Amino acid sequence: MTGRPLPRCADEELGFGTVITDHMLKIEWNVERGWNHPMILPSGPVGLHPFAHVFHYAVECYEGMKAYVDNNGSVRLFRPEMNMQRFRVSAKRMSLPDFDGEQLLKCIETLVDIDKDWIPKQRGYSMYLRPVIFSTTPWLGLTQCAEAMILVLCCPVGPYFKSGFVPIKLSVDSKYIRAWPGGTGNVKSGGNYGPTVISQAAATANGASQSLFVYDKHEYVTEAGTMNIFFLIRNEQGVKQLITPSLKDGTILPGVTRQSVIELSQQWNECETVEKMIPFAEIKAAFERGDVLEIFGTGTAAVIQPINGIVYEGKEYKPVVPFDDSMLQVRLTNFLIGVQYGDIDHPWSHVVPPSTTWSKPM
Repeated sequence: MTGRPLPRCADEELGFGTVITDHMLKIEWNVERGWNHPMILPSGPVGLHPFAHVFHYAVECYEGMKAYVDNNGSVRLFRPEMNMQRFRVSAKRMSLPDFDGEQLLKCIETLVDIDKDWIPKQRGYSMYLRPVIFSTTPWLGLTQCAEAMILVLCCPVGPYFKSGFVPIKLSVDSKYIRAWPGGTGNVKSGGNYGPTVISQAAATANGASQSLFVYDKHEYVTEAGTMNIFFLIRNEQGVKQLITPSLKDGTILPGVTRQSVIELSQQWNECETVEKMIPFAEIKAAFERGDVLEIFGTGTAAVIQPINGIVYEGKEYKPVVPFDDSMLQVRLTNFLIGVQYGDIDHPWSHVVPPSTTWSKPM
């Protein structure tokens, strides 16, 4: 463990992913030996061979989780077993070695417990956890992974969007495609996100905060920047529906918050909950009828992000319901935050136990 703690800043000065905590988890793998013993080390640079596959072929994937402190001082994670399952699915798609998700979660719990003093106490703040697995295979030939590494990094964070829980605007991007059937849109790989920076810049120039990605001649809606997206609409028959893009064609990341919103919407039964392919023309027609009631994005970083406008071909379309506390998205947000911080007793909230003996092979 480090004897020289890293400098800290006030919670209000925290951005997203700009400050790292004192420690990180590191686990190495070799095709002949399997997984080595996990190590918790002082946070710092990791030496890699310059031929490592991660540098040349983007053979990597990652996860995003958050740790929260409740009113009793206990540390909580939100549905971490879903993150571990998705992490394994992503690793398989990227031809990276499998691992025991339960054992990795125990290692992450130990890391979080060691660095728990870094978790901000204010609501809206948390400690973001970034597990990442990548190929360190030290040759240029593109082959099956022979060496790999898992790192888990922690950083105290404030709101993902500087505006906080304030509605943002999206700009439809029909030029740059985030994902397509048969690709990697349904796994959390860095290669899905790096190429979207140019689209993000275009959205900003268009007066928006994020891009709304579409693909195919039908302009099927996929994701909003780094978020899953939901529309609360009235369909042509006047039935209220909460709709979100389906996972079936492999273009959508199966978000933990996304799944939680779907389950809550089904339980509350205030509207139909529908997962389907959504041509943007369908959303545009609903706007023109005055039947788009709410729009919001979901994700670990932002939780739920209100959206109050979509720019498409130079025209801005807005939902008809004024933003207030009675909205479905606000009530969903309050419930999810209540679970995350332990105010609401719910099986989705996972209490991190105090660290114990943990240095076992994966």
